[in-house]
Amino acid sequence: MAQCWFFISQFAIGNFTFGVKDYYTLLNVSPDATPAQIDAAYRRLMQRHHPNARSSPQALERLRELNEAWRVLSDATQRAAYDRARASGAPYQPPTPPPTLRNVPQANLADFGARRKSGGTCLVALAVVFVLLFAFGILAWGLDEQLHFGARFERAIGEVNALLPTRDAVATEVAENQVTPTPDPRCRDGCETPPPGCVVKGDIENDGTRYFYLPNDEGYARVNVNVARGDRWFCTQADAQGAGWVRKAPTETPTLPPPPEAMTTTVARRALVVCGENVALYQGPGENFPIARTVANGARLFINGVNGEWSVVSGENPVTYVRTNQLCPPPTRAAAQPTGAPAHDSNSATPTPATVIAIPAASSFKYPAPQLLKPTNGEKYWCKRELVLQWNFAGTLAPDEFFLVESKPVEHEPWLALYDWTKETTVFLNPNRGDGACDTVWWGNTGVYEWRVSVVRGDKEMPTYLSPFSEAQRINYSE
Repeated sequence: MAQCWFFISQFAIGNFTFGVKDYYTLLNVSPDATPAQIDAAYRRLMQRHHPNARSSPQALERLRELNEAWRVLSDATQRAAYDRARASGAPYQPPTPPPTLRNVPQANLADFGARRKSGGTCLVALAVVFVLLFAFGILAWGLDEQLHFGARFERAIGEVNALLPTRDAVATEVAENQVTPTPDPRCRDGCETPPPGCVVKGDIENDGTRYFYLPNDEGYARVNVNVARGDRWFCTQADAQGAGWVRKAPTETPTLPPPPEAMTTTVARRALVVCGENVALYQGPGENFPIARTVANGARLFINGVNGEWSVVSGENPVTYVRTNQLCPPPTRAAAQPTGAPAHDSNSATPTPATVIAIPAASSFKYPAPQLLKPTNGEKYWCKRELVLQWNFAGTLAPDEFFLVESKPVEHEPWLALYDWTKETTVFLNPNRGDGACDTVWWGNTGVYEWRVSVVRGDKEMPTYLSPFSEAQRINYSE
């Protein structure tokens, strides 16, 4: 770039003289320069225009001119002759250089042939300036965006704060809520004019009876509140009742029947056999439910729940129900049959219902029949009262022997056992505990029932009876 500006300045001031070469201008020195200054300028220009740095024809021509100017100005005699010719404007012809090198400065000989140091041209310089300007512009833009972002962020915070209630506004609203009365005065004793929302009608009939009506009650639309006769308006049902008024025609919300499983009582799983031909298993506790399947006479079913007169069959999916009076206890083992009694065929397909099995004589069993003391025959109970069963027993039970308590309605078959065997001679059956007084038996909660006790051992599903049954005692259950 310095070379560009040098040539421009020399042409602008007219330092090139046409006719006499201006050696001082070529070396870029003043006419009164010392030999040392001339040598230094020559070395500097030789490095710049050496063929190794610039291999163009113009560079070679420039190199010859620099050599010529240095030879003339570095020689005192030739420089004096050149100065006289330059002053008079006469042409100057330098002498032919000798065939051998003159005393060239060592620094010049050492630098001769070295590559020119890398330097920028005018185009490179302009590119650098452009890049710097671009970088400065990006920096300025970034600073401006940062300042604008801060302003926008503060503006957004201000908008959010404007939407939120201030502390003073909240305090004012709370104070107004505490001071301002509610628009509903609550006609606890009745109002002649109903406030907004108070739609309960109080009507005094001819006999002086005071009734009130709710909007969904029958006859509400026909009631005309006659204030002169004493009729009044109320805001709530509680207000009318508190003032001594009675609801005239309540419209009860119909209640849907509970699902079958809601009325089912879970009992211990036990095995029973079918006592009828092609007994149907229903999908619910009633013959109005679809039939799931039928079972043959003598088939064994496992029961784990009761629902009124229906038993819940265990292991069925979906749940199935069978009438309890179509089930019988499993047949007893042959060992339980008395001597001389007809042996029961355990391989028979048709079980003998428990109600028709002949009870052997007491001498055929290990123990005599227990004697049921409580309740006495014909006693009355109700389902919320605890039932106490008590009996006498002559003997001592072995570890694997138990008392079996059974019950049934007088009009139903078969006898059904409580799911807990016991070694006590007194049991307390509390309906609230679900122990079988009313809510865990397989029939309804009212009616006449029979109870009996015997001694058994072995499998609970097929027990061996060790004593005859006690005399059945009847209990009349009522609400």
